[in-house]
Amino acid sequence: MASILNEYLSKRLSFLDLQSELQRLIKLYNTHTGRYMFVYAADINKGRTRGIDVGMVQDDFYSIQDVLRESSQRKIDFYIETPGGSGEAAEEIAKFLRKKFDEVNFVIAGEAKSAGTILVLSGNNIYI
Repeated sequence: MASILNEYLSKRLSFLDLQSELQRLIKLYNTHTGRYMFVYAADINKGRTRGIDVGMVQDDFYSIQDVLRESSQRKIDFYIETPGGSGEAAEEIAKFLRKKFDEVNFVIAGEAKSAGTILVLSGNNIYI
């Protein structure tokens, strides 16, 4: 299954152009929904073709916590794309999100396997 992010990567945009385009799309999304979108996406194809583990790990929990700790938002839409990973890390992320936000929705446009599924099932809504 091809991911939406991989479609952008295949356009061969420079890092800055890709970052700018993703920021533009997220801003449009936030304006349209009235919620805040957080993007957690692993480069699944990179992992498959190069044998690199891109699964969810405990360090992801710490990174997500660091980025979202000071957020004043009460609702979050969490875009997730992951081949799986640590169930314990998924549980820690879920606990943090449920404590921090009144509403946690998950957006899946690619894969959310294994640990990703565990995390997604903690949400209020799942948008696929």
